[in-house]
Amino acid sequence: MRKIFLFTMLLPLLAGCLNDDDYVDYAALDEEIISEYLTTNNIVAERHSSGLYYKVINPGIGDEIGDEDNTDEKVTFSFTSKTINGKDIYEDDKNHTSYLSTLPFGFQIGMSQINKQGEMILYTPSQLCRDAYGNIYGEKNTVMIYHINTKRDQSEIDEEIIAEFISENQINASRDESGLYIEIIEEGEGENVPKESWIDVSFKGSFLNDEVFTEGTVSSAALTGFIEAWQVGIPLLKKGSKAILYCPSQMCYGSSDRYNSETGEVSIPGNSILIYEIEVVNFR
Repeated sequence: MRKIFLFTMLLPLLAGCLNDDDYVDYAALDEEIISEYLTTNNIVAERHSSGLYYKVINPGIGDEIGDEDNTDEKVTFSFTSKTINGKDIYEDDKNHTSYLSTLPFGFQIGMSQINKQGEMILYTPSQLCRDAYGNIYGEKNTVMIYHINTKRDQSEIDEEIIAEFISENQINASRDESGLYIEIIEEGEGENVPKESWIDVSFKGSFLNDEVFTEGTVSSAALTGFIEAWQVGIPLLKKGSKAILYCPSQMCYGSSDRYNSETGEVSIPGNSILIYEIEVVNFR
């Protein structure tokens, strides 16, 4: 096989969740439910040895997912979910980016059957609707149907957007190997900011449309406590430096929405490319 999934490693985890006194053979029950659903709806689907049924709509044209040389890669995807009885659980076209090993077991198995930029439907036994941490992606003890679209890496998407933005606006920025772009406004003096330093900075954060989402100062704060874009970009600066960081979403808050603690509203949508204007006041 071109792809490997060690499902046997998951069996002790799944078995450990059950108590002898209230044991229900959900694997057999779910198998019956899925088989009946597929037959009733004239659906042709492949069966994996784990009990997962899947229908490949588009095998994809990108790289393989979960191949034997990279079993814990990051994957970018979108999905919707519903119970096998038709109750909608999750409907959102937003891209998510996660390590394959952190996703529900059914996702791990299913995505390993297609490539990036592919599409599939998973008919998923209840025991495969949870991840290694016990989180359930659906309703407890319920067969779930997931419609999954695997995407290009979000980092590739961000790179294209940032490069186009910089070109169109004739910005003199350099690209770090991490994917961060930095525009130096004032050089500053002395040595560069050490990665393990405590920093005093003033900053302003905005989106590509110039909408400002935050502005302020930081005093005596550990650089290691900030987003990756700051941890990469600020060590390229010196005391007195002023710069603008053009930050890929995966170096900021990833695919997760950030909420305003006071209003409860989304302040930074997932997959947002952010711009930070930074002035290094001091460091130690």
